[in-house]
Amino acid sequence: MRKTLLAIAALITTATIAGAQSASAIRLRLDPSSEITIEGTSSLHAFHCKTNKIMAYVDVDPGYTKDLTKIARPIVSVKVNVVVRTLSCGNGQMDKNMYSTLDADKNPIIRYTMSGYDILDGSASPVAFVAKTTGTLTISGKEKVIAMKINAERLSDGKATAQGEQDVLMTDFGINPPSFMFGSLKVGNEIKVKFNLKAGPELLAQLAAVANRDGR
Repeated sequence: MRKTLLAIAALITTATIAGAQSASAIRLRLDPSSEITIEGTSSLHAFHCKTNKIMAYVDVDPGYTKDLTKIARPIVSVKVNVVVRTLSCGNGQMDKNMYSTLDADKNPIIRYTMSGYDILDGSASPVAFVAKTTGTLTISGKEKVIAMKINAERLSDGKATAQGEQDVLMTDFGINPPSFMFGSLKVGNEIKVKFNLKAGPELLAQLAAVANRDGR
């Protein structure tokens, strides 16, 4: 637990310095219902691990509360960081196995930084769009550039949401798929990373106030 708290404290400190928002953008803060999950398979059963303790920096154009079809680049930047030891599979031994496999003591943080994106033709509406993103995912200290499709939307209750998923191979990050119980349980190489991020309506109200103030 102490190592987890130290990792979170270090993450907050470094992210605050490195994640300073652009002067021309507004930063969204995540709703507590936001969640990241990791799904995989083994020779005995599938597994599902998740966390809602996410450090994310999502900067958007101030006109995000308006018609999204009139904004060329609604998203300015995205950085997502997750402390490995906040992930839970609902089983203490599985959690320990996962932390060991991901070398959580040496590489305590999973990171993602978006480097670019394109809104897919015909997907944009005044309140939603689908984008193909490119970014760098870092797991166990190894980086890999990935392409991922995301769905972004403003809901009727005022929340802004973004969902996406990506299949990755453990071996792409220098991780050998583990085996346990003298080899009777073998974990599959492919895992699926999913995210469901939400920004609360109180933040969108702030966005709207800024947009109105600037005459957008």
